[in-house]
Amino acid sequence: MYYCLLYLVYMRNKKLIAFLIVVLVLVLLIVIFGATFLVRHVDAYSYYEHPQIEEYDKKIIKTAGIELNSSMFFVDEAAIKRKVEEAYPDVGVINIKRSFPDRVTINYVIYEKSFQYRNGGKYYQCYSSGRIGSVSDTELDGYFTVKPFAATSVKIGDYFQSAGGKDRQYIDTIIKFLRDKGMIDLSIIQFIDFIDFRREGYVYIRTKAGCSIEIHDNGPKFTDMLERGFAVYRKADPTVTGVEQTCGLIRVYPNFSQGDGAIRCSYTAPNSDPSQGALHNDGEYYAQYYESLA
Repeated sequence: MYYCLLYLVYMRNKKLIAFLIVVLVLVLLIVIFGATFLVRHVDAYSYYEHPQIEEYDKKIIKTAGIELNSSMFFVDEAAIKRKVEEAYPDVGVINIKRSFPDRVTINYVIYEKSFQYRNGGKYYQCYSSGRIGSVSDTELDGYFTVKPFAATSVKIGDYFQSAGGKDRQYIDTIIKFLRDKGMIDLSIIQFIDFIDFRREGYVYIRTKAGCSIEIHDNGPKFTDMLERGFAVYRKADPTVTGVEQTCGLIRVYPNFSQGDGAIRCSYTAPNSDPSQGALHNDGEYYAQYYESLA
C-alpha cells in the first residue's frame, strides 16, 4: 500500500519533475555560456568618412558603457542606442552587432549641419537627422533656413518636430531627394536659401542662385512634383523653356481644372523693374510678401 502511494505521487508529479529538470539544464547552459562568451572587445564603426572619425569612435565607445568581461548575452542594445544618441545629437546608432565569441561593434552615422528655424526670437540649428544641435540669437551661416507651418521644439537633442509633423516629413523627403540626386549635405546647404511652409498647401523653395520652386502640394505625389520642379531648374525638362537658374519662379501644380490631376509646371520670369527684384509677374505669387512674414 505504501509503495502504491509513492508511485501515485511520482506519476502525478512526473511532469513537474521533468519541467524542473529542463529549467535546471537551461540555467546551467546560461551560466556556462555566460561565463564563456564574455565581452573582450568593443568597437565603433561609422558608415561614412569624417575628419574626426577616431575621436567619435572613442567617445561613442566610452558613452556606450559596455563593461569588458561582462556577458555577451546581457548587452542592452536599446539602452546603448539611447545613451549615445542622447549624449550626441549629431550621431545616429544604426545597429549594434554582437560577434561571438567576444566582440561588440556599434555601427553609427554622423549627421552634418543642415537647417535652422526661428522660434520665440531664437534660431535653432539642426542636423540633417532633424535633431536640434544648437541655439543662437541670430541666423548662422552654414545652414539653410526653414519657415515652419506647425509648432517646433526648442530643446537641444530633440527632433525639431514630432515624427508626424508635416514640416519634418517634407524636410526629410527633400533632403533624401537631393541626396539621391548626388548632393552631399554641404551641397544641399549651398543650394537652398530657405524653405517656406507657412502657406498651407504649398512648399516654397528659394535657391541661393535666386530661382525659386513653388510646389502646390498634392500629398503622395509630392516627390513626383519635386522631381518635376527640380528637372525644370536643371533645364532637364524640355517642355518648359526660357528658365533662368538665377531668377524667376518655377510653379509645380496638379491640373485640377481638367480633372485629371496630372502634374503641370510653369516658369515665370521676374519683373523687369530692378526695384521689384523680389517680385514676379504673377499677382498671387507668395514671394511677394514672404519677407514681411519673417
